[in-house]
Amino acid sequence: MGAGMKAYADRSLLASSQVLGDLLVLAWLVFWGWMGVRAEHAVDRLAGPGADAEHVGRQLARNLGGTADDVGGVPVAGDTLRQPVDAGARAGRQLADAAQSYQDAVAHLALATGLLVAAVPALLVLVRWVPRRVAWIREASAARRLLRDASVDPLDLFALRALARQPLPALAASAGHDVAQRWRDRDPDAIAALARLELDDLGLRARRPGAAAETVGDKVQR
Repeated sequence: MGAGMKAYADRSLLASSQVLGDLLVLAWLVFWGWMGVRAEHAVDRLAGPGADAEHVGRQLARNLGGTADDVGGVPVAGDTLRQPVDAGARAGRQLADAAQSYQDAVAHLALATGLLVAAVPALLVLVRWVPRRVAWIREASAARRLLRDASVDPLDLFALRALARQPLPALAASAGHDVAQRWRDRDPDAIAALARLELDDLGLRARRPGAAAETVGDKVQR
């Protein structure tokens, strides 16, 4: 997280919910990653019979290959006697190759199953959580940069934003029913109340530029 980025709110309630949400998402990802590994291992156990068949096939091919060499040394009839033994050795090798192919297929299936089990639940959460968190971080970071800029007073901007975004009951409760007129008249109390309403939504606390001892909340409460 860069120095200019703000990951969590200033207000403890919102910050706690953000931290808890991040931890829950992390726990969710770890849990389904573990489930994916378990699923992969469960499917991979299906390759056991293939490994046994491969061992038997290769052992058969080696044994019959040795026997074929011995039989081939028999005078006159050696070549004739060797043919069925060679055929048996080839069958053993074919069995071993087929068993190896089966194991490879099971390994690919196990990997795909593990990834599917882990990825689908993870994506269902990430596609909802990550955009919301990124949007808040971008919004809060931009707001904090504005609030830290001593060359401007950003409260009017936040007040205007509150007028455009906040529900009418919230606007009336914060600055009265004539809030729009008070904002047009540059009423500092109305502007501070509206700015505070918007900053509360972001969970931010801010000091007015050039007045280190006076917060937006202090301005409203006077």
